[in-house]
Amino acid sequence: MTDILTNDEISLLRSLEKKSRTITGNFTHNRYDRLETKGYIKRASQSPSVQDMLYEITDAGKAALKAAGGAAGR
Repeated sequence: MTDILTNDEISLLRSLEKKSRTITGNFTHNRYDRLETKGYIKRASQSPSVQDMLYEITDAGKAALKAAGGAAGR
């Protein structure tokens, strides 16, 4: 069974599908936590000493987005 994605999560996945996203500074990454836990996105620090995080969609995320696309509509 596929997880039900929120509109915000679908929007984030669509955004990441187009281009990886770097978040800089003291940004709260909470809105990404569930997607990362489910394996739909991954992050890697740009530098151990910097708070920049690069987020990318995974194959699982692309599949979840595709599955949600039919149900989510426009």
